[in-house]
Amino acid sequence: MLAWIAFFFVAFVAKALLAFAMIYLIFPADRVCSDCDGETVPIRMGPAGRLLSWLSRGNVQRRWCPRCGWEGLTRSGRLAPPASPSPAIEHIPHD
Repeated sequence: MLAWIAFFFVAFVAKALLAFAMIYLIFPADRVCSDCDGETVPIRMGPAGRLLSWLSRGNVQRRWCPRCGWEGLTRSGRLAPPASPSPAIEHIPHD
């Protein structure tokens, strides 16, 4: 009996968990739009989206970009730091 339980776990449950983890990792982790680099805002999700969010413990959000209209699922993450030019390197003369 224990062998059947172990087989069921390996054959079905472990594969489903692995697939869910891979799908979760595909979603972008930052809150900026992948098309125009504008900040996105969260929007309300339907019943399937709420179930997905519940299964991921609230880490999946549906977001919308007001600048270009992009809409999609993301992991609730950080706001990417703004792109700034690299700091100027100060030249120190050697004596």
